[in-house]
Amino acid sequence: VRNPALEGGRIVYELAADLRLYDIASGDEQVVPITLASDFDQLREKWVDDPMQYLSSAHLDAEGERLVLTARGRVFVAPVGAGRIVRASNNDAARYRDVVFLPNGETLVGLSDESGEMEWVTLQANGTGEGRSITGDGTIQRRSGLVSPDGRWLAYDDNNADLWILDLQSGAQTLVSEDGEGFGGSRSWSPDSRWLAFGKAAANTFVQIVLYSVDSGASVRVTSDRVNSTSPGWGPNGEFLYFLSVRNLQSLVGSPWGSR
Repeated sequence: VRNPALEGGRIVYELAADLRLYDIASGDEQVVPITLASDFDQLREKWVDDPMQYLSSAHLDAEGERLVLTARGRVFVAPVGAGRIVRASNNDAARYRDVVFLPNGETLVGLSDESGEMEWVTLQANGTGEGRSITGDGTIQRRSGLVSPDGRWLAYDDNNADLWILDLQSGAQTLVSEDGEGFGGSRSWSPDSRWLAFGKAAANTFVQIVLYSVDSGASVRVTSDRVNSTSPGWGPNGEFLYFLSVRNLQSLVGSPWGSR
């Protein structure tokens, strides 16, 4: 809050990019609508001839038959082959990011700034109905989410490099990793949606693979902190975990006895 000013029992102040007005007696608060008339090009309606130039994300559905595309904050669902393109977002006042399919293929989940902060919301893939807000506590920039195979959980990180799991049914959020320790490579859900694998930096800055249990809330490091291990991925039956690791050790320290 910046530059508050009191007049006639009301306080006007700056909050983010808005001016807000607070009535002391009633406790009501509202955004002061400000409009500047202008004929600048930036305020004129513009037709976008090639929206794919502004594409920010593209994700396949579980069957590999459709794509959800996000361009200039709008969401579209398109078939992989020929067919009709559906606009899934109907609110022109909101900007969407990182939208993906849920496993049922009927629902989309992504980030929206409709509330003024980036919150997780759902949309209908066929473009009908209203979107549903899942979170409402945004105080920091959230980033791309990974949906579990059963469609129950969403793993995402934020600008603090914290890792979270969101329950898409209840909206409850669980902090999995914090303190900005960072991640190595991608995250991966086990086929039964009970484990999340991700990379996390150890005290010596080498990245280890960590498994987080949704059932118990416990985390366990499954690789050594003597080498970098990143980008975990589960096998189809969940019995094996695959990852990338740098294990070709070539010391740069010369022999104390010189060249031999």
